[in-house]
Amino acid sequence: MIKISNLCVTLLAAQLLISCGGGGRGSDPSIQPTPTTPVAPPTPAISSNLDSQAQGTINGTINYEGIDRTFILYVPSSFNSSSKHPLVFNFHGYGSNASEQMVYGDLRSQADANGFILVHPEALNDIFGKSYWNIKGWSASVHDDVKFVENLINVLMDKYSINAERIYSTGMSNGGFFSFHLACNLKASFAAVVSVTGSMTYDTFDNCNPRKPTPVMQIHGSLDATVPYKGLDALNMKAIMDVMEYWKVNNGCDDYTLSMPDILPGTPSWTETYRYSNCLNGTENIHLYIQGAGHIWPGSIYESIQSPDTSSSIWSFFLKYDINGLME
Repeated sequence: MIKISNLCVTLLAAQLLISCGGGGRGSDPSIQPTPTTPVAPPTPAISSNLDSQAQGTINGTINYEGIDRTFILYVPSSFNSSSKHPLVFNFHGYGSNASEQMVYGDLRSQADANGFILVHPEALNDIFGKSYWNIKGWSASVHDDVKFVENLINVLMDKYSINAERIYSTGMSNGGFFSFHLACNLKASFAAVVSVTGSMTYDTFDNCNPRKPTPVMQIHGSLDATVPYKGLDALNMKAIMDVMEYWKVNNGCDDYTLSMPDILPGTPSWTETYRYSNCLNGTENIHLYIQGAGHIWPGSIYESIQSPDTSSSIWSFFLKYDINGLME
């Protein structure tokens, strides 16, 4: 009996060890291991050379996923970190750069007078060695410029007191194309967009998926040979009135009304205004068609055509809207 009892004790001890996870086949199926919660991979770090709330003209850099990108930030002296300020993107054209756009398509006096932060991003080169915003148009690039803008917004929101409901985009030529491309593809939303001498590529046009109605303004010259008013299939450019029709439908606007100025004899240039009213959220779309103008930023100190003043027209359009539409 003693031997049997010792054997029983030994068997019971072995069974207890197995039941607690010390063995394999003999384990109790009613006892399951505690599941482990998957750990999400860390968000890739974004670094920059920006100091919080710094003012003036700043040559900025950011790094993410091993990629270095640059931009020029203009923070006016009227900036006050205790208030939320609008943010305006100003994108340069094909083959240009941030510095040239800051001077040529100059919005700095508007920023000074109205207290918004102005950023001039810099494009990387395409397959021809020219700076290019990747819109899958007349050139090719491997750069994800939408992600660049998303990361840049995140950095600027972190470093500055910015009103997230009042972020806008404009640009010249390729920068105008890219502003529309961002309105179609950016996860965040712009309150409004202005394209100067730009258009939409067929890829942007056919795959546009805006997160909301976005009021747009298109400024274009009748003599633009670089981005022709009637479009250009060979270079993947939509006709301007096709672009305006797209945003009319997307924003739920009425058909346009056309306003013509009183034209003096011998006048070399005048502006026709196409106004698409009664859009969703109290907004409207506007097209300024400039008779006699080429591929230019009217009103620039480098151009003879000074009307309309493009920079003033842009801010006059932007200031009416936030992300929800017309501001009361």
